[in-house]
Amino acid sequence: MTQSELSALHSPAPLPHEPVENVQAHLHETRLDWLDGMKAIALFWIIAVHITERIFGYPYIANPTFDWPPLAERIAQLMPLYGNGAWDIPINLIRYVGWLGDQGVQLFLIASGFGLVWSLLPRYSQASLPLLDFYRRRLWRIYPLWIGAHLVFGLFGTLVDWGASLRDLRLYLSMAGLRITPELFYYFSPAWWYVGLIIQLYMVFPVLWEGLRRLGPGRFLLISCIVAFTARAAGLFLLDSYIDQWQRGAVFVTRLPEFAMGMSLAVWMHRSPEAVDGWLRTPAVILAAVGAFAIGCGLALTLPGMIVAPLVLGAGAFIPCYAVLRQSGGALLSWAGRHSYSLFLVHHPIVLLAVPQGDSSGAWRIILGVVAVTGLTASAAIGLEKLVGTATTLFGRWHMRFGITGLVGIPGGIMALLALFALSAELAVRQIAPREPPELGWGERTALMPDPDVGWRLKPLQTTRLRWQSYDYTVVANSLGFPGPEYPVTRAPGSLRVLTVGDAYTSAEGVDTDKAWPRLLEASLRQKLGERNVEVLNFGITGYGPNQYAAVVQRYAPVYRPDLIIVELFVNDFEDVLITDDEFRRSIGFDLPAPDDWRSIVALSHLRHLLRTEVFEPLREAVRGTPRTYGYFLGQFANLERGRTDLTGDGYRRTADRLYEIRKVADQIGARLVIIIVPAPVQVCSPEQLAYYPRSIDIHDTTRFDLDQPQHMALSIAERLRVPAYDLRPVLRQEAAGCVYHPRNLHWTAAGHEVTATFLANQLARDSVIR
Repeated sequence: MTQSELSALHSPAPLPHEPVENVQAHLHETRLDWLDGMKAIALFWIIAVHITERIFGYPYIANPTFDWPPLAERIAQLMPLYGNGAWDIPINLIRYVGWLGDQGVQLFLIASGFGLVWSLLPRYSQASLPLLDFYRRRLWRIYPLWIGAHLVFGLFGTLVDWGASLRDLRLYLSMAGLRITPELFYYFSPAWWYVGLIIQLYMVFPVLWEGLRRLGPGRFLLISCIVAFTARAAGLFLLDSYIDQWQRGAVFVTRLPEFAMGMSLAVWMHRSPEAVDGWLRTPAVILAAVGAFAIGCGLALTLPGMIVAPLVLGAGAFIPCYAVLRQSGGALLSWAGRHSYSLFLVHHPIVLLAVPQGDSSGAWRIILGVVAVTGLTASAAIGLEKLVGTATTLFGRWHMRFGITGLVGIPGGIMALLALFALSAELAVRQIAPREPPELGWGERTALMPDPDVGWRLKPLQTTRLRWQSYDYTVVANSLGFPGPEYPVTRAPGSLRVLTVGDAYTSAEGVDTDKAWPRLLEASLRQKLGERNVEVLNFGITGYGPNQYAAVVQRYAPVYRPDLIIVELFVNDFEDVLITDDEFRRSIGFDLPAPDDWRSIVALSHLRHLLRTEVFEPLREAVRGTPRTYGYFLGQFANLERGRTDLTGDGYRRTADRLYEIRKVADQIGARLVIIIVPAPVQVCSPEQLAYYPRSIDIHDTTRFDLDQPQHMALSIAERLRVPAYDLRPVLRQEAAGCVYHPRNLHWTAAGHEVTATFLANQLARDSVIR
């Protein structure tokens, strides 16, 4: 390009106006050959960075935050990874290319600025924009798909309790394009902050257009850079926790240089298409751009460098991509570019769902996740376009035929029918397969009441049928608010009195009260002791832990003066002891509306829980290898994990303290004390016997799990207190009937209670604990 041509290109003279047919011919040649391809490259690079961040973590380069680590640590993160043999080179290449994928945003901004100005030059090169028509066209290009994506993902998230929710105000603020505050900037789909930026740029575009017309492309770009660099510098050095959002583009001015570059390039290319095209493809310019990109990478490691790094990196990436695309584009790039907006909207939620966090899941799991992202993103994007296209077409027809009444009434009627269908499904789930949604509290809540001394207990003299999560059983409470029969304080001479305390395994969650092991133990002991009267007082309540065990014994043992106190410990008691009564009462849900309240029905609580635990989590586990959350809880895997210092430290000490308090009471009233240790379902049953077992978990992975940890801690405490303790694992594993735990829930079947009662009766007699 000659000096005279360069001078002409930077002239602030009025924008030229060519014959429309010439403009359209050049538009066809230029846009179809490279603009869609540029958008495609930007899109693929952005998808790559989000996948890479899932696998290798978040890069420090070009991502300053208020807690950005020292420069040496930022540089150290970029050191190559070793230890994978021949795979070291491709792994590091993928990592570096992916981590630099934020530059796809710069490419998008340049392409957006270029495309917008290029489309307007034939009509408005010497005139101001017609504001209403401009905004109508621009917002119509943005908002239908934007709103559609929010509604689709919001509905999906509402049904499976993941990500966005139609009940969340933030969804509607984001839908309006207000992604500025820290709470909204990365809401649900973090990549969507870019759409908020584009909306801002569209809103101020008429002002930018006037600046471009009056100043000329060169001066317009220069002034845009000065203003933006000043704003970026102020934010980078003066802001604190908002640095990340500020420099990334929460406010449009910080990303104006890239957009302005695209606008100016459109004018230059419109004036001298062949000269500009040739200049951009000269080897010297391409080499300079590559060098600029390398310099930009270095600048992106420092706070001062981040003032200009986005523009330097964007320009450095744009020019080589342009040169390549002008030589060859390809059908795939052309297709992806045309659908780049819908692909962009759907890709990040799918990445978060399909790609495992970290590289510990293995290469094949990661490859499967990437393949899933590719297929699902393309399918979801086309589906979103068709859905939104159909909806807008129907709305238009309804409006033309029925006016505003039809535009409001017909969609309203459709929504009412869908709501009726959802409510019917909710009622059906409640009737056929009721669940235990966390937002409604515990499944046993209707049978419980708070208590200031022992935390909570059953509602006195109430018989309650409970149906939830494969359970269907009846709880019968005595006048004290505990399960089973109530005995007088003064017992008959010569009778044996046993007081049991424990959690849901003792209160008999999942089976009727008269089938609980304390009731069966009473019958077994009577049979063993002949004519002697036996009374087993059951003070077990679902959810109890060591704190409640001690409180119950301290309150009731001195009153009923048993000969024997049996404390049932479950593997989660070392965790439960760390939870206060108030925290437990809140989780039970005493302050919540009734489980059958209309609000919980309208919220589709049971339907959503069913879809999440039986559909969404198993599918996510199959693709990503992430254990299903509910299954991980039911199996009690967390209480078998190694490295749980909260359990082995404070949990162990507090449990020992509570059991010491119980032994002290037992000594004061002359009672014997026995501890039984109930294992987790996965310590007894095989994965095939538990429907909820996470298939991605290997319970025998000794680097992750210690299958003896809870029992070792419990036996250690019992040894220190010099009291007998029975580990129930061997007897429960030997049960001929198979797994004695409910296949779809946490607790024992009736067979588990029978085995435990029989074992205890025999063991207590054998050890001379009873006579």
